[in-house]
Amino acid sequence: MNEQLPPRATSLATDELYYILNRLSRSMNRAADDIAWCHGVTLAEFNVLLVLAEGVPLSSAQLARRAFVTPQSSHQVVSALLDRELIETVRHPTDRRVKLTQLTDEGWSVLDASRAALREMQARAMADLPTADRERLPAVLGILAETLLGGWFGDPEAAEAALARRAPRATLARTPDIRPLPAPDRKTN
Repeated sequence: MNEQLPPRATSLATDELYYILNRLSRSMNRAADDIAWCHGVTLAEFNVLLVLAEGVPLSSAQLARRAFVTPQSSHQVVSALLDRELIETVRHPTDRRVKLTQLTDEGWSVLDASRAALREMQARAMADLPTADRERLPAVLGILAETLLGGWFGDPEAAEAALARRAPRATLARTPDIRPLPAPDRKTN
């Protein structure tokens, strides 16, 4: 029996960059989740520890954006890390109402062990790539992420526009200056 692609099918999903990156993201998250679990933290907690390891104390709202979680989840993650004394709060230098968080010595210990395992996993994932490609890959992926405005936003206006595009269509219809993108033109043969 000769199986053929349907007449309109022109390529495989696995040929699309979107599909490949989504598959990579899921694989990396599963591996990072295992690493985090082995070191006594959740994946969300591990992401917060990684972000705080940059050395700049951050608020819960900032952590939510940088660690790819909702503000509600960020509050829960921060509370759990505070309870386990992996992070601590410090005063904001100019706004006494804002609490900032930073790593404790114990937080650094958990992060150092987790990060070592993470780097081993990343090295295994890239082992078959030529050295030049391994060295360029993080920068190339960073450029793709910034170009598409995914995740961390450095531009508040672009972030607002991207968030608006994610709003439910009913909300968009009530917002005069924001319109949903038109549905793709589906030509029939």
